[in-house]
Amino acid sequence: MQSTIKRALVLMSLLGLAGTAGLLITFNATPGHAQEPNGKGYLPHLSNLMNEAMQVHHIKLWLAGHASNWELAAYEVKKIRETIVEVKEAIVDIQNASPQWHRVPVGEMLQSVDSNLDSLDQAIKAKNGAKFAAAYQGLTAACDACHTRAGEPQIKIIEPLPNGSGAFSDQDFAAGNSPQ
Repeated sequence: MQSTIKRALVLMSLLGLAGTAGLLITFNATPGHAQEPNGKGYLPHLSNLMNEAMQVHHIKLWLAGHASNWELAAYEVKKIRETIVEVKEAIVDIQNASPQWHRVPVGEMLQSVDSNLDSLDQAIKAKNGAKFAAAYQGLTAACDACHTRAGEPQIKIIEPLPNGSGAFSDQDFAAGNSPQ
């Protein structure tokens, strides 16, 4: 009887270890993300950085500025800058991992976004809604110029729609919106 209980406990322990190992493998998997070519680990796709970080902060920046929540607007500019830094740090590995980006000077292209963020900082510090709107339009235009130069003109960023259109209320999804 005791040997049967011991065997059952050993079997349950082994099954528990196997299950735990399976969960760890599942939790460490990152579908939709590339691995760095040098084996260092996680490397996001450029589109993930843009969709999951940049675009969200672009929308929240507009909403905060239009609500005159200057503290939140400043925070969102900071988050956009952090995303740009992340892109600049990862771009060489992203370019090595994805042939699509080999000849696209992403780091250089992001400099125009940086200068627009400086204008936004000034408008936010001045708590000036008109300057904020103009600087935001400049940022949005810089995003679209970057998409066009990267060969992706169909990605058209706009000011967020007043009533929103879901998570991406700052993107024009209509066909034919890209410049020829």
